[in-house]
Amino acid sequence: MFSKSDDAPAYMAKKKAIPTYEWKFGKRSLEKLQGVDDGLVRVTYLALTYSKLDFGVTCGLRTDAEQKWLRSQGKSQVSRSRHQDGMAVDIVVYVDGKVSWELEHYITVAQAFALASRELVVPIRWGAAWTELLNDTNAQDAHDTYVALRKSEGKTPFIDGPHFEIPK
Repeated sequence: MFSKSDDAPAYMAKKKAIPTYEWKFGKRSLEKLQGVDDGLVRVTYLALTYSKLDFGVTCGLRTDAEQKWLRSQGKSQVSRSRHQDGMAVDIVVYVDGKVSWELEHYITVAQAFALASRELVVPIRWGAAWTELLNDTNAQDAHDTYVALRKSEGKTPFIDGPHFEIPK
């Protein structure tokens, strides 16, 4: 079909294997995934296997009262969250067994969400890249594009690195 000097067409090229890791969700994470959209749950599980860093789920389905309280505390900017419809999760990253809030660690995990969302064909928006879908780009580029756009508009970027959602 092809001689040794011919290159096969791009569509026939072998896909590069994605490294996987043996992380497992704990009891709290499993409880927090109850009531969350099945597609988002599947992406979250697959992202855990693709992530170089361990993470847990801290919030899934949220009640109206919880959302109202979070907004009153300045921890949410919206009155109606995707969490209230079971269409969002918040995570926490663990580095060497300790909680990390460093954005670089959330970028690493967001890239795992990007790979998982593409594989499962589930659209995912990340809270550090509100204008981009992770299905369409890598996490660092999505974040950089969002930050540059907000700055060009004279606005402060709203960075919520732990947040992942299925957009409306």
